[in-house]
Amino acid sequence: NIFLLTIALIVSIYFWRNKKNILLGIALFSILSNVIFYTDSGSLFYNIYSLEWVVIFTRDYWPWINGVILVLLIINFFNKNAKTKKGDNIS
Repeated sequence: NIFLLTIALIVSIYFWRNKKNILLGIALFSILSNVIFYTDSGSLFYNIYSLEWVVIFTRDYWPWINGVILVLLIINFFNKNAKTKKGDNIS
């Protein structure tokens, strides 16, 4: 898990640096991390160390958080495009 989370962090930092959009980096890291934890949620690790709350959070709440982040990302995308189109029409 730590190796995959490190890769997810590197990918999100790469997109954040190249696109100059912190929200895109946060969205990518959140979605990739959720997928990583979701695929591992059936592991015995969580039962042995009494971390059932991580599984509940990963299955029930994290997808909603990702949905909100994606909506914010879409709104941000359309706002940027609307501003650039307004600027193009004026000149």
